[in-house]
Amino acid sequence: MANHQTRRGSWGTIPPAKRQQDGRYKANGRYKTLDGKLLQRFRTGTTARKAEDALLAAFQTMAAEDATKHAAELDRASGRDQVSEVLFADVVENWISYIEAGGKGLRVSTAYEYARMARADIVPSLGALKLTDVDIKTCANFLHGIVSGGRYYAKAEHNRAVLSNIMEWTAGLGLIPGNPVRQVAYLPKPRKKPVQIIEKEDMAEVLSAVRQHGEAQMKAKRPGPPQNLDIPDGVELLLATGVRISELLALRWDDVWIDELDDGSYWVQINGKVGWEKGEPMLRHDYLKTGKKILDLRISPEVAAMLRARRANERRNNSNRAVFPARGGKWMQPQNFRRRWRAVRQELQIAYDIPDEDVAKGRKQEHRQSSPIETVTPHTFRRSVGTFIAETVSIDQAAQQLGHSRTAVTIRSYLRERQEAPDSSEYLARVMYKRE
Repeated sequence: MANHQTRRGSWGTIPPAKRQQDGRYKANGRYKTLDGKLLQRFRTGTTARKAEDALLAAFQTMAAEDATKHAAELDRASGRDQVSEVLFADVVENWISYIEAGGKGLRVSTAYEYARMARADIVPSLGALKLTDVDIKTCANFLHGIVSGGRYYAKAEHNRAVLSNIMEWTAGLGLIPGNPVRQVAYLPKPRKKPVQIIEKEDMAEVLSAVRQHGEAQMKAKRPGPPQNLDIPDGVELLLATGVRISELLALRWDDVWIDELDDGSYWVQINGKVGWEKGEPMLRHDYLKTGKKILDLRISPEVAAMLRARRANERRNNSNRAVFPARGGKWMQPQNFRRRWRAVRQELQIAYDIPDEDVAKGRKQEHRQSSPIETVTPHTFRRSVGTFIAETVSIDQAAQQLGHSRTAVTIRSYLRERQEAPDSSEYLARVMYKRE
């Protein structure tokens, strides 16, 4: 419940709703205003969850109204000529209260990350300034200073987005004439790194090595929790579909068709992803509720057989019916899958020697690392699928497989640039030497 430690413009943890004599549930809580006052509120519902959700919605509305009211009062109470005395740090805190209350329609996890970045980066650098001193030059010096020395490009872009949101909101309240961040020159861009993929010649070698490693671990007697085939099964499905790691871990048995259909096909449906929200365990975000496009992907009989074997051998508590559940039946966290994959990858470097591509048919040997496993991440599998389909079939089909609405996204971030142009020598020779 809210107390003296609760930040102004917010509320504490809402206690569980209590059942009343009439059978309804009642949730109580307190909201601390930006002026430091504690306001008691309660809401009822037919279930405990409905009562708690109703109280949460009430607090979010109060926070949004409080933030807008407080900003307007700063303007009116001090007079238009005195707005310049407002500290930018106070403006940032008001904006944080606004977004945490749902005023901008951000997901809880996104609002939390915006608030964290504002307090960690923006307030220490600009918070002591007066609001009217945060102009184009000040914003430019702050943002371009982050990438000074040729580093932290992504951090600078993220701070630009957050700072722009703050200034846009402030301008909307009439405290400043416009958003100065919009006129800041473009930030430097890092040199594009080559898209790392697993070559098509190595896919079978990598998959076989990972599978053998997983099966060996299952047979070995090692301390700790029992070993399983999460990593080899996950890698096989990543290579078979090109899905994101968050989508892989959100798959449920209801989302896969692995018993042969009338037309002999097998499918998986990508209709959600796992994600984290402040104060909550790992959750599954359903694409039906978020409006994101659902994707049906066909899989091969071999992949379907792997999933059938996985389903038959399932021994865990799995109330979510997840294909890759965490221990205890919860949704597996992507960072846990990545951590386990890094451990497997490190052991594979020692146990396996994955050969270079053979020089065949007189082709020039490609210059690449001797072991494609050493820096492979789960997203590398996605890029490998995109590149292989684009080079084998078409870029359009690669974009559809990856769920991209535009091929430009596929080309920019998911395809390896060609090192060898298609053979056009015959066409050129015809015009150069007048061949028939």
